[in-house]
Amino acid sequence: MTDPRRRDVLGLAAKGALAGIAGAGIGRSGGGAALAAAASRTHFRALVIGSGFGGSVAALRLGRAGVDTLVVERGREWPVLPARPLFGSPTRITDTMFWFRRTTRWPGMLPVPVTPAPGVMELSEERDLDIACAAAVGGGSVVYTGVTIAPPRRFFERLYPSGLPYDEFTGKWFPTVRAMLRAAPMPRDVYDSAPFTHSRLWDRQLAHARMTTRPADSTFDWHVVRQELARTLPPSATIGESDFGCGTGAKRDLTRTYLPAALATGHVRLRALHEVRSVGRRRDGGYSVVVRRLGEDGATLGTTEFTCDMLFLAAGALNTNRLLVAAREEGRLPDLPDTVGTGFGDNGDQVNLRSQPLEPIGPAQGSPCASTAFLPTGFGLPIRVENWVLPGFASLPATATFAMTVDTDHRGSFRYDPSSRRVVLADWTREKSAAAARAVLAFSARVVEANPGTLPVTVNTLHPFTGHPVGGCVIGRSTDLEGRVKGCAGLYVVDGSLLPGNVGGANPSLTIAAIAERALAGIVAAGG
Repeated sequence: MTDPRRRDVLGLAAKGALAGIAGAGIGRSGGGAALAAAASRTHFRALVIGSGFGGSVAALRLGRAGVDTLVVERGREWPVLPARPLFGSPTRITDTMFWFRRTTRWPGMLPVPVTPAPGVMELSEERDLDIACAAAVGGGSVVYTGVTIAPPRRFFERLYPSGLPYDEFTGKWFPTVRAMLRAAPMPRDVYDSAPFTHSRLWDRQLAHARMTTRPADSTFDWHVVRQELARTLPPSATIGESDFGCGTGAKRDLTRTYLPAALATGHVRLRALHEVRSVGRRRDGGYSVVVRRLGEDGATLGTTEFTCDMLFLAAGALNTNRLLVAAREEGRLPDLPDTVGTGFGDNGDQVNLRSQPLEPIGPAQGSPCASTAFLPTGFGLPIRVENWVLPGFASLPATATFAMTVDTDHRGSFRYDPSSRRVVLADWTREKSAAAARAVLAFSARVVEANPGTLPVTVNTLHPFTGHPVGGCVIGRSTDLEGRVKGCAGLYVVDGSLLPGNVGGANPSLTIAAIAERALAGIVAAGG
C-alpha cells in the first residue's frame, strides 16, 4: 500500500505548489515537541551536501534504503507562486538573481548594481574563467535549460574509465534518470507557436548548412508551457526566462521529482539556507560539517556543527573542490588524495549569436531548447550545438547557440591560497578556452555561409564563461567507480566533480545523475 505521506508530498510536487518542501522533511508527527526535536538534531547516519542532481539522487536512494539522512543546501527554496514573479532575468534584474554579488555579471548582460543576497546563481570570477553554479533547493535543475541528453558512445568511452560500460548506462542508468525527470522533446504544437519562431529558424539555418538537428529531450513541463501560450499563466518560459529560474513552474526541476520522493521515504530531512563552511574527520572516524545558517535576506543567523558516519559531497564541481581542497590543506582531511582538485574542465562551453535582419522572430523568444546537433568532425573539435536564448538579445533579429566541445586536453587545478585561506582555480588561461572558441566560430561561419543575409554577432561578454563546471575529483582517479574517495572510508563524491573535465559532447545533468544512480546502487548494496 502506498504511504499516504508519500502521496501527499508527491501530490504537492505534481501541483507545482512546493512551498514547504524543506519543512515536509523536518518532522512527521507528534506536534510541536517532535518538530522541535527533529529541527535540533545534529547527528545523522548520512549527510548530503547539496540538493542538485547528484545530491537528490543520493537522498532518494539512501532514503529508500532506510538510511537516516540529512541534506543541507546553501540556497533558498523557491516555491511556485504564479501570482507574482519569483525570479529575475537579464531583462528584469532583481537582488535575488545572484549569490552575494554587488554587481551583475552574465553573458550579454550589462553590469548593474544589486544588493548582496542569497540569490539563485553564484558567478565566481576565477582566473580567466567565469564559473556559474546554482544556489537553490534543487541545485542546477532550477537554473539549467532542461536539456537531458547523453554523450555519444565514442566520446564517453574515450573519456571515462573502462569500468563504466556505456551499454550499462544506455540500458539502465540513463533510462532510470529520464523516467524520474520525465524528460520529453518539445511537442509539435509548442514548436509551431510564435515564441519558438527562433527555434524553427535555427533548425532551418542548420539544415541549409547540411547539419542534421534532432529534438532535444527536455525537463520543461509542456503542460505549463501550453498554459503560458494560452495566457492562463503569466509568461515565463515563453519569454526566455530560464537562466535564473521560471516563476510559473514551467521547468520541472528536482523539487518536483527526486526531492519530494526522497522526503516521502520518511528517512530524509532537508535544510535550506545552510551553507557549509568546512568539512573534516572526527576522532571517532565520522565526519564533521560546519554550516552557516542564513536568513532569506542573507543575514547570518548562527553556525551549527553536524556530524555523520557517511558524508556525500554533492555541492557541484566548484564548491565540492573548494571544501575538499581546503580540508586537505588545513589538515582536517589530511589523507585526501593529491589528485583531488585536479582534472577540472569547462566542458568546452561557448555562446554564439547570428543575426538575420530579413527574418524577424518577434519581440520575445521561448527559452526551452527545441533542437540539438552533434558534429563530430569539421571544426577542429567535436561539437554539440543547441538552440538557445539570450534574453538580452530577444528583441533583436538574432538566433543564439549554446555549444559544448569535446576537449580532452585542457584542464585546470584548484589550489589553496594560504594568505587568503581560499581555494581558487589557479592555472586556467584563456588559451585553454581558445580551441573551443575556434570550433564554435568555424561552425557559425559555415552556417552564415549557407544562409545569405545572415551575419555573425559578437556577444557582449569580456570573459570566458562556463555554466557546466566539471571535474576536480575525477572518477577512477580520486575516487573508485562508485564515488568512494580513495583512502577516506565513509567519504563520497556524487556530483559533477566526478566527470573528467568534459562530459563528452553533452550537457552534464543526465550523466551526473546516471553516475550517481550507479554509485548509490553499489554503495547501498555494499552497505557503504
